[in-house]
Amino acid sequence: MHPAKRDDSETIPTPELIRFAEGSLSAGKLSWKKITGDGSGRRFYRVQGKAGSWIVMINNQPPKDERGVTENDAYLYICRHLRAKGIPVPVVYEHDRERGWFIMEDMGDCHLQTEVMHIKGDRKQLVETYQRVIDALVVIQTEGRKGFDPALTHNPPYDKQFMLTWESGYFHRAFLKGFLSLDIPDEELKDELEELARQAAEAPTGYFLYRDFQSRNIMVREEGLGFLDFQGGRLGPLQYDLASLLLDPYVELDHRVQEDLLAYYLGRIGERATLDPQGFQEQYPFIALHRAMQILGAFGFLTTAKGLAFFHQYIPPALQVLRALLQERYFTPYKQLKRVVFEEIKGI
Repeated sequence: MHPAKRDDSETIPTPELIRFAEGSLSAGKLSWKKITGDGSGRRFYRVQGKAGSWIVMINNQPPKDERGVTENDAYLYICRHLRAKGIPVPVVYEHDRERGWFIMEDMGDCHLQTEVMHIKGDRKQLVETYQRVIDALVVIQTEGRKGFDPALTHNPPYDKQFMLTWESGYFHRAFLKGFLSLDIPDEELKDELEELARQAAEAPTGYFLYRDFQSRNIMVREEGLGFLDFQGGRLGPLQYDLASLLLDPYVELDHRVQEDLLAYYLGRIGERATLDPQGFQEQYPFIALHRAMQILGAFGFLTTAKGLAFFHQYIPPALQVLRALLQERYFTPYKQLKRVVFEEIKGI
């Protein structure tokens, strides 16, 4: 978790929040330390008492859908759903829905990203670490789908229209126009982006889709892995979360390591789901491309609209991921998108 620019008043817990936490935990007087989330509007504190350490999350203006179901509702439902499947997401000990207050298990402060930086020179240890993450991912995808009710979340389905709005469209709006100030008319890319979304939408769906399964949302602890920021969960294709993990610009995995891990994933998912490995691999680049566009859109938005300079450093590796994908044979026909990415974008 890294700093974001916020009003100083937000670093101080209110008396009401202090009373809520102390009353909920029955742990006596607590010490409070502000910790900062990556890109969301949520605020976090680590609170410590004689009996241990907890995380307090505040999300008092959560996004919501037209039915009034909020991001907080999705967070709580998905958290309980995944925990019931044995997936190590934080325990929510207490919450106040109206005020958006959550008291949760503290999963420490060692992200997978941090761990990778320590072990990147040791290929064997790196691969073994990612194999453990993949073992968890296949459980999340296959067990998480069972009994999952999308109506209890605020998340729209992962379909062609969603991709056009919140992945390729997000890339166009927030990165090309918002961050780079490029004047690329919508109609210039419209046909190609629609065809890319059509291709990606052909992949089988119905699996649990985490949607932000990357190294800064995965915690490495003595007792095993932990998983954060799952509130965007919905049903979708298997390839998306794997692409999020392997193409993660926060760690920049070597291409050979990616290939080895993709092969390992296919072996493990094949034990839990019936799928066509060749079809999976042919659809993977189209879904991976949407993830690559989505994350550039997010980095552009967070850097420009939110003023979070931390994300700027990850734009070059994220763009490199997109360019590497577009050089694959699958994308030869997409001349307009390739022209924009390779010729219009300069200096990155």
